[in-house]
Amino acid sequence: MHERLLELTDGRGPDVVIEAVGRPETFRAAVEEVAYTGRVVYIGYAKEPVTYETRRFVQKELDVLGSRNAQPEDFRAVIELLEARRFPVEEAVSLMVSLEEVPAAMGSWSDNPPQFKKIMVHLD
Repeated sequence: MHERLLELTDGRGPDVVIEAVGRPETFRAAVEEVAYTGRVVYIGYAKEPVTYETRRFVQKELDVLGSRNAQPEDFRAVIELLEARRFPVEEAVSLMVSLEEVPAAMGSWSDNPPQFKKIMVHLD
C-alpha cells in the first residue's frame, strides 16, 4: 500500500488521510503515510491506547483532526433507506471516482469545497 500511495501522489504521500478503522496500527499509519503539511482525520475509535513518535507531527507540520462517528442505529437507518431505494444518493454524492482519480478529485475539492457534498471512491 505504501508504494502505491507514493506512486499515486508523485512520491509525496496523500494530502489527506482519513482513519476510520480504529486500530492503533492504522492510527500510526495515517501519520506515517500522509504528506508533509498534510491532514489526518480520525473517525475510528481505538479500543486501546495508541502510542506515537510525536516528533512526526511537528516534523511533518500536520493538521490532526477528530470527527464524530455515527452510532450503530444511524448506520442501520441509512442501510434501510438504501435497501428501500429511498436514500437520495444523487443528492448526497457529488462525485464518484476510481482510486486512480482520487488525486484529481481531491484537487478539485480543495479548489472549490462548496461544490461538493460527498466524494465516493469505488475500488472496483
